[in-house]
Amino acid sequence: MKLIKQLKELAFEKNLKNDFALVQRVRRIFNADEVITVGILYHFSDEETDKMINEFVSELRKNKRKVTVIGHFSERTLPQYYTQTLNWDILIPKKVNWFHKPVASFVKSFCDQEFDLLIDLTMEDFQPIIYTGALSRAHFKTGRYTERNAKYYDLMINTEQVQTLLEFIQHVKHYISKVNR
Repeated sequence: MKLIKQLKELAFEKNLKNDFALVQRVRRIFNADEVITVGILYHFSDEETDKMINEFVSELRKNKRKVTVIGHFSERTLPQYYTQTLNWDILIPKKVNWFHKPVASFVKSFCDQEFDLLIDLTMEDFQPIIYTGALSRAHFKTGRYTERNAKYYDLMINTEQVQTLLEFIQHVKHYISKVNR
């Protein structure tokens, strides 16, 4: 079993490296007030997380932002409390291949969109989200600090002192508001 897991990890890393080398994106610093399009990546495992993300997205939309969201859910079927909304897609295990590369068509369209800002709200490593964030053509990308993310993101937030997703969202809002001021 351990060997299979290692082979999957190697295949994932090799595919990510090869696919990332093909991505052409224009990095751009922005003023927070000028952001129009936002892409959000997140993982949800319970209803509370789903509510927090919904509130954050609603806040962005109230500020006249066009928000597109991809969530990641580790189980095969979505829970009953989850209600899908427009521009809101969920990656479940059947939408990724055997080494965790997303194969859903909505991931390719998400990665091809040139968002003004990409926000990765994952607090742990989830390979389908890592892959999506890395290949995004967003002009500015932010997420939590990891050595792996350093290759892909423009602004990273250290989550060692952050205990909850709500605190992480607050940090993201704070630092995003400080960019290019």
